[in-house]
Amino acid sequence: MKISYELNPPKIVIGDHFDAFKLNQELQILLNRSSELINLATGIHLTDSVLGIPRVSSVTAAGYIKNLGNTLKLSCSVRTRDRNFTSLCQFVTDAILVGVESLLILRGDEPADGQKSSGLKPTSILSILNDKKYDKAIHLNLSVPSKVYNRSLLEKKIEAKPHSWVTQLIASLSDLGEIVDIAKSFKIKVVACIMVPSDKNRRSAEIIGLDWNEYEKNPVDFIKEASTMADEVLISSPNSFRAGIELLTKLGQ
Repeated sequence: MKISYELNPPKIVIGDHFDAFKLNQELQILLNRSSELINLATGIHLTDSVLGIPRVSSVTAAGYIKNLGNTLKLSCSVRTRDRNFTSLCQFVTDAILVGVESLLILRGDEPADGQKSSGLKPTSILSILNDKKYDKAIHLNLSVPSKVYNRSLLEKKIEAKPHSWVTQLIASLSDLGEIVDIAKSFKIKVVACIMVPSDKNRRSAEIIGLDWNEYEKNPVDFIKEASTMADEVLISSPNSFRAGIELLTKLGQ
């Protein structure tokens, strides 16, 4: 069973100004957490400025984790909304040099400061990167909805030829099954994202409209079943690292 765990790199501005000392403290917390995951997960996924709030680059964070001697597989998100093509090429190259296994290319949330989006589409960027053979050195992935309402909306995400589809947070195994069936017919792998159903995560679930009734009482079996359908499961617990560790421990028992 391939289980990765999502970690958010620290915010660059803590409070109302930049503080290098506090940033290093937060970075140490991230590194400590990455070490805790070594015997509980097969990989770590590092996000890129969630909610448009500037954070330490996911690739920079991956480099720090690698320097610890952490042998877990590392993957990173990269937002197209904030970057031009030159900076995206630099980001992908940096990821390859650091030893990151895969990149999730996504548009990302609106920047917190209201800056205008670059307009670059993840599917277009992935196609260009494939043409330039970046895919020979790193897996390039795209995000897909947790439920397929209209298959035609996935056409561009198929035509771009990603290595994997990374779902938004799923709440239904039948919905996951539909995504997997489509992906398999085009030899695309699937990473199923699942949020830990804890009290501290409940508000986050409500904000995005995630209904975890199907698995709240038995997340272990839900995740195990999802892992037999998808190629990998990505666990998210945005507001409680401890709840995530507890669930990973149960999965390993």
